[in-house]
This record gives sequence, C-alpha cells and structure tokens, in this order.
Amino acid sequence: MNYPLTLGQTKSFPSLTILQKGESVFLQNQEFKGYFLIRTGMVKICRIHESGAKALLSFKIQGEFLGEITETPTGKRQSYTAVATEDRTIVELIPYSIGTPCKLQEILKNLQEEIHQTRIRLERYLYQDAEERIKTTLKDLATRLGKKYGSETLLKLPMTHEDLATLTYTSRQTVTTVLSALKAQNKITYSRGRILIRNIDKL
Repeated sequence: MNYPLTLGQTKSFPSLTILQKGESVFLQNQEFKGYFLIRTGMVKICRIHESGAKALLSFKIQGEFLGEITETPTGKRQSYTAVATEDRTIVELIPYSIGTPCKLQEILKNLQEEIHQTRIRLERYLYQDAEERIKTTLKDLATRLGKKYGSETLLKLPMTHEDLATLTYTSRQTVTTVLSALKAQNKITYSRGRILIRNIDKL
C-alpha cells in the first residue's frame, strides 16, 4: 500500500506532501490541522452525507486551497475528503495556528469563491432546466480545467455520469441522455474520463 510522502516543515521550508493519484490529502471528520495549498496537480472534493450517500463537490487545481472546519464535540474536524486525481500532486500544509496574513487573505478569497460557486449552482437549479444545467456546468469545467486545441477544448476529469448528475442536481439517466444528444449533434465526443467539446461557445 502506498502512502503520501511528507517533507517536514522548518522555519525556512514549508511542509509539503507528495501524493499519487487516489491518495487522500485528508479525510472527512479527520482532525483539522490547517489548510492545504495545492502547489501542483489536481484534487477532487467529496463528502459523505449522513445517509451514507457519497457526492462529488468540486475539483481544485494549482494555487487553490483545501480545507473546511466543522466544529464537533471532539474538536475541529475536516468537513469533506480531498483526494489527488493526478500523480505527483503536491500540497503545502498551512497550520491553522500560524497562518500568515498574506496566506490567510488567500484562504478567505478561496472560501469566498466557493460560496459564490455554491450560489451559482443554486440559482441554476432554480432557474434552468436539467439540460441547461448540464451544459453550463460542462462549459464552466472546460473553461477552468480544460485544454484548448484550436476551437476544441479537451476536459480530462475522473468524473462519472453520477458525479455530473450530483453537480447539476439531476439524475444519472438525464446526464446520459443529454450527453448522448450532444454527441449525436457532433457538439461533443466522450469516453471514460474525457470529454472533447467541439466549440465551447456553441455548446
């Protein structure tokens, strides 16, 4: 079994952890020791509901922060699980007790952006139908995480139809139907973990 490689923190050097694909930065309900800055790679955020259902919340990339405090009777805990989606993903621990003003400002900015994205998802749920929610979510993911090849955009994510359904408040069957229709219209092609959008402006 592989374990993340952690490089100890000193006054001169930060505490860095090198993870392989599938390894956890931290787990839901694990003791909260601080925030994590993604130096390289990509991380997916998941949460297990009290019913036992597991939901994908978002993806985080280089320069973004991980971590969210929840208060429990046993102390501060992480409210979700963070898992590396790429080999050699490197994260830096920012200890909760010694965060510098500059990094605390970046953490607050990151939290503000998460609140903003949550509001957008709620507004889409209220004012868009399922097909539009799926298409606008694909556009957002492709714009933020995709790679441009001329007029085409390649989105490579370990995301299932069930995951996309969770992000868009729809069902897996609806996601499959919409993606199949977009493929038939030659607007996208897709396979496991890959979606190629022919023209993001015409999706």
